[in-house]
Amino acid sequence: MAESGMKWYVLRAVSGKEAKVKEYIDAALKHDANLAANINQVLLPTEKYAMLRNGKRVVKEKLYLPGYVLIEADLHGEIAHDLRFMPNVL
Repeated sequence: MAESGMKWYVLRAVSGKEAKVKEYIDAALKHDANLAANINQVLLPTEKYAMLRNGKRVVKEKLYLPGYVLIEADLHGEIAHDLRFMPNVL
C-alpha cells in the first residue's frame, strides 16, 4: 500500500449526536475542496448485535464508543480548526 500521509484521529462529539457530526463533515466535504483533499474517511464505531423481539431475531447496530467519531485525515493548516469548530464537536 502506498503511504498517503493520512493518519487516524478521534473527534469528541456530544453523546447522541455522532451521526449528525458525520453528516456535517460529509456536507462540508462536498462544498470545500481543500477539506475533501485532506480527509479520506469518516467512521462511526458501531457493532451489530442480535436480539429477540416477539420471537423473531432482529439484528441492530449500536455505537460501541459513544461520543467519538473516527477520521482518517492529514491535519495541517486550517483543517484541524475547521473540524474543531463544527457543530456538536467538543
